[in-house]
Amino acid sequence: DTFTIVDFYESKMSEYDSMFAFMPIETLQQMRGMVDPVTGVPSVTSIQLKLRPGVDLNKARDKLLAHFPADQYAYRIETLRDLQGPLLAAVQMETTILNILLFLIIAVAGFGILATFFMIVVEKTRDIGILKALGAPSSGVLSIFLNYGLSLGVLGSSMGMVLGLIFVAFINQIAGVVESIIGHELFDPTVYYFQKIPTIVNPAMVAWV
Repeated sequence: DTFTIVDFYESKMSEYDSMFAFMPIETLQQMRGMVDPVTGVPSVTSIQLKLRPGVDLNKARDKLLAHFPADQYAYRIETLRDLQGPLLAAVQMETTILNILLFLIIAVAGFGILATFFMIVVEKTRDIGILKALGAPSSGVLSIFLNYGLSLGVLGSSMGMVLGLIFVAFINQIAGVVESIIGHELFDPTVYYFQKIPTIVNPAMVAWV
């Protein structure tokens, strides 16, 4: 049949955008012979439900399964997580690997910081001896280095947090600059299922890090 395109819709997921077209359902049912010739009752192949944010998908699925038991109805009730299980599992694995890599990077940086402070203490051995000879207690000398390290840690962490939040806030603009330099997209929408890099800032996670 011939139809007139009246508008465009984009879900931001290329898998769906490449497959779906919206049209009057009555017309489609007539074309596909999905109207019972005796009763005139039309049928459908699937029903998709959009739930409110925060709703437990598994609970909603289980309620529908209880209402439409498999031994009585030939319905297959699944959540988006069930349908996209392999993709979500792959993303979870990538996240785990990235966390391990991040931990190793932080560990290397931590050893570097420890080595730096160790060298500072070694270089100041003569000065420490002079302070001790003048009657400075060991706790006082210790507090000097602890306060110095704490100050550097607080300053470095604060600067890192601010720079990280700025980077996250402008990550799509930064990606655009990088793409213009290298000449191709960093994240192909047909592979990564998003048009823009999605970011979520969790204050609790920021504080924990």
